[in-house]
Amino acid sequence: MSLHVRTAQQEHAGAMADLLNAIITTGGTTAYRDLFDVPDIISTFVAPKLAISCFVALDETGLVGFQALEWCRPDWPGEDPLPADWAVIATYVASQARGKGAGRALFAETLTSAQEAGVRFIDATIRQENTGGQAFYQGIGFADYRNSEETVSKRFRVV
Repeated sequence: MSLHVRTAQQEHAGAMADLLNAIITTGGTTAYRDLFDVPDIISTFVAPKLAISCFVALDETGLVGFQALEWCRPDWPGEDPLPADWAVIATYVASQARGKGAGRALFAETLTSAQEAGVRFIDATIRQENTGGQAFYQGIGFADYRNSEETVSKRFRVV
């Protein structure tokens, strides 16, 4: 598989929506329940208000994954708010591309963006049943720091 990682652009949003919607429809690995359209993808991943970066992984078949990084919300209304110098990561890889290096290739670019932005820690909060996602983040250096009934939170020290 010949893999290329690029900064996500609006023209990638349709393929990103297709990939994420397939994951949502399958169930069990993302907290998202509602399907995404192109404007949703752009506002949530490609160009959110607190964006640091969003990268896509492409091979000869097209888009096989994407990874977004954004600053944590300073006005987070839920439990367990994160410090202002933390960022949150989201990774989505097509089922046929898992285990072939797309996630690692995306993270190499994301980590550079995090370093340039001055991020101290990256948070990855993963559903308990998503053992593949937990193994991926563990394998690239994330460590558990918080658990709930539904999720496992892992962090990666950037600086």
